[in-house]
Amino acid sequence: MRLKGKDLIFISWINRDGSGVKDVKRELINLIQEDNFKVNCLSLSEKTYIACGFNSFVVKLRNESRKRHNYLVLKINERIK
Repeated sequence: MRLKGKDLIFISWINRDGSGVKDVKRELINLIQEDNFKVNCLSLSEKTYIACGFNSFVVKLRNESRKRHNYLVLKINERIK
């Protein structure tokens, strides 16, 4: 799914070489609010995602986007049955 930065809660910034994560500075979050991100599930139980744009971030969905998360969980559960 694709979401704007304003629909995401930024938890951490993933290093480009994949070696770890670091804190996201408030100034950066303000700059990327209108950017579009491709969002993929990281953990269903923790409701965390990886948001990919120019950089990659570990994120959670804001309340408006949680409906989409619940819909995706239902679809995944239907496929498992």
